[in-house]
Amino acid sequence: MGGQRRWTVLLDSVASQANRAESALLAATRRGRVQVPLLEVEHHGEVSETLTSLEFPHRYADAYLRDSVLDGIPFDKSELGRAMLAASAHDARALYSNDPGSLVFGAWNSHRKGRQQKFPRVYASEVIGWDPVVGARNAGRMDPLNLQGGVKPGRSGEDWEFTSVSSKKKGERLSEIGHGNIAPNEQHGGVTITSAERIATLSLAALDRIGFGPVDEAAAVAGRAVLAAYAIMADRLAFGGASLWLRSGCELLVESERLEWVNRGGDTERVDVSRDEAIEVYAYAVQRAAKHGLAVSSEPVRLTPASSLAKAIDFSMTKAATVEDGE
Repeated sequence: MGGQRRWTVLLDSVASQANRAESALLAATRRGRVQVPLLEVEHHGEVSETLTSLEFPHRYADAYLRDSVLDGIPFDKSELGRAMLAASAHDARALYSNDPGSLVFGAWNSHRKGRQQKFPRVYASEVIGWDPVVGARNAGRMDPLNLQGGVKPGRSGEDWEFTSVSSKKKGERLSEIGHGNIAPNEQHGGVTITSAERIATLSLAALDRIGFGPVDEAAAVAGRAVLAAYAIMADRLAFGGASLWLRSGCELLVESERLEWVNRGGDTERVDVSRDEAIEVYAYAVQRAAKHGLAVSSEPVRLTPASSLAKAIDFSMTKAATVEDGE
């Protein structure tokens, strides 16, 4: 930077930043602020849970969709499922209409046999820290009563007997059930930096590779404009505030921000896009593309988990911890 060699540290990765953008889109959708295509897996059993395509780790190719049912038909065998799984860079209409996030943030169909379709991301963001100095911290716990002794283990942390003989065997220490002192031990203490920088890009060249089957050029351009507006809206919703909270003890205050249109040759033009403007641009782009025959889904596609997945959800949410404690 500036002709000088400087060390950097990655504070937030591209994948993590994409998840933050998706979370911001989902939050805005649930508040009624924006309307974007969604696939929802709704489970109503011993617990009620709803997962959306903005939360699936593998987006359109996720195992949650593979193991769910749409109108009584396994998703992969449904008309929508077959169309989405058959999507390609030459004809991405099924993803564009129902899960544009897979095209914007990237997706890879790695959980099914046969063709492994990959969609590279067109939008990427990451946060780096400048001039990091690695710190150390001593982590421990002080028991106010300094309880000593040991444990005769039961089936859970709530089912145990006290013994005055302390043991170093796993499962027989008071510290393992939340009592007694734990001597401080040195752990990674994070880094101290001089400043942080977020770098985000939306590649129009990558967008230009996405096709929509047998549509004319005007329709294709309108469809790509929707994807670009989707990416910009997600970025502004997630990162357009006064600060960026990454994790406990790491909240970054935005001192300055510069959005640029990069022209051929490297020349740039500054642009300003607020959250409200980004939402308006996306809505306009959607309307314009619809007039060209490239509409996006306006209502969520609702699925239900297949039997095995439903049982796994119930077990994991209600019984798994108890069983693991008893092992």
